Amino acid sequence: MIRKILHVLGLILVCVLGKAQTFDLLQGDMNPYKGGAVQFYKDLNTVLIESHSEHCNNRRSEMFLAELEIEKGHAKIINKTLSDNCPTTVFVKALDEINKLKKWKKGADVQKYVSIIFYPIDYFDNFKENYTTQGLKKSAEFPGGMGEFRNRLLINLKNQNIRNADGVTAEIRFKVNQEGVLQDVIIQPDDLQDDIKNKVTKAVGQITEKWQPESFRDVPITSSYVMRVTL
Repeated sequence: MIRKILHVLGLILVCVLGKAQTFDLLQGDMNPYKGGAVQFYKDLNTVLIESHSEHCNNRRSEMFLAELEIEKGHAKIINKTLSDNCPTTVFVKALDEINKLKKWKKGADVQKYVSIIFYPIDYFDNFKENYTTQGLKKSAEFPGGMGEFRNRLLINLKNQNIRNADGVTAEIRFKVNQEGVLQDVIIQPDDLQDDIKNKVTKAVGQITEKWQPESFRDVPITSSYVMRVTL
């Protein structure tokens, strides 16, 4: 299950880095659907109900990542291949009905290529008001918030008495694992003195409180962070 979730998040990242943009993240005029993501998913649920669509197997792992091209107020699926499974079939049919609503925007300012994730389990009786797929993800939290983490880190760095580093900016990369433990600390740039790197690493390691790990559908997952500090 966790492996499936990580695979899905990886697919989303590929879309973001490519020409397609994650539909849920597009705000205001950039979102190609009138009313944005919230209205789209609400209309999608209505279409599924009114068309007596198939319910699929009601598993959390069931999904279809649709790559769409929006042109002249019409959405077209442009996935290179389409699987012959329930989520894909249901979404393809539902999109035809969505197009009939004529709510896709026209104009040069809207995002033309978008990626939308369809989870059949989230619809029909399970559908919630203001639903978006982005809302399924919860970011990792340090006790007291990220500001508290940064303050603790700066205090620890000051206590390290780092010399010959005035004005030097260090980039701290780290992960928070599924248990909320901070790990895999990397200090950059690479040409930073080893003594400075070791002291920055020690300052990070002195913060031992566990985080609330990032989660997707309430399943904990590992997350990565980057923080810059001026020494």
